[in-house]
Amino acid sequence: MFSKSQYGFRKNHSTVHPLVHLVNTVSTALNKKHHVLAIFCDLRKAFDTVDHKILFKKLKKIGLGRVELAWFQSYLSERKQFVFFNGKCSPLLEILLGVPQGSILGPLLFLIYINDLPLVSSLLCSLFADDTMLLASGPDVIELTNFVNAEFHKVNQFFRAHKLALHPNKTQYLLFSSSLVARENPPIIYINNNDVGARHEQNNLIPISNINSASEVPAVKFLGIYIDPFLNFKYHIEKLTKKLATALFFMRSAKNFLTPNARKAMYYSLFHSVLICSNIPPTLPTR
Repeated sequence: MFSKSQYGFRKNHSTVHPLVHLVNTVSTALNKKHHVLAIFCDLRKAFDTVDHKILFKKLKKIGLGRVELAWFQSYLSERKQFVFFNGKCSPLLEILLGVPQGSILGPLLFLIYINDLPLVSSLLCSLFADDTMLLASGPDVIELTNFVNAEFHKVNQFFRAHKLALHPNKTQYLLFSSSLVARENPPIIYINNNDVGARHEQNNLIPISNINSASEVPAVKFLGIYIDPFLNFKYHIEKLTKKLATALFFMRSAKNFLTPNARKAMYYSLFHSVLICSNIPPTLPTR
């Protein structure tokens, strides 16, 4: 039922899969002397903005009957929330959007909600729940840029139709290329908020940041891994070693004051957890 591009909350799938997919795509393209554009989408509060009416239509489309649909409607309806601050509570307000986070069904419902995203454009798509990476490659940078902007417009229309919003300041892209000229003159990729078929208003075109070696942070963080334009993961390794060095300092400072069990717990919380969350896929040769 689920798209092969979706790796989140699925058995035998992990964050490593989309990263390996990225490395394989980029290495294959560079071997052909092609350029690769990778867009990393950041959605604002994706789980909290799921529209229930659209979700029920999708549940019906995948085959749920009247009784099952009524059960899900009951599950999502009449939920209320309030704010408690300084000893006082706000009035209760009904929740009209979103799926319950922290629940077992919440992630499943979101996967169904966004499942047909890979079908709306010709861009290669990798999803991990709401974390979305879009890829395209080609021999000519200008043609590739025009193609990516046209197809990214379709993706943006999908998000708008599903009442999901891209964060323009956090949606970024990388250009992978062996051409120095292409890297020094990066293309302009933008979020296009114009309606399909309507006149394109310049105010509705929002350029997204190109991350390169000159950027303040020369890498994009995707699924816990910092991805750089050369795909050698040097920046990620630097960040990782600093974190591990800090953890080792605290462990060394506290070792004489803690029991063996406490030291073991400290190791797993400060060091081991950081290490296992940094599975780096095979890298490209250094260029």
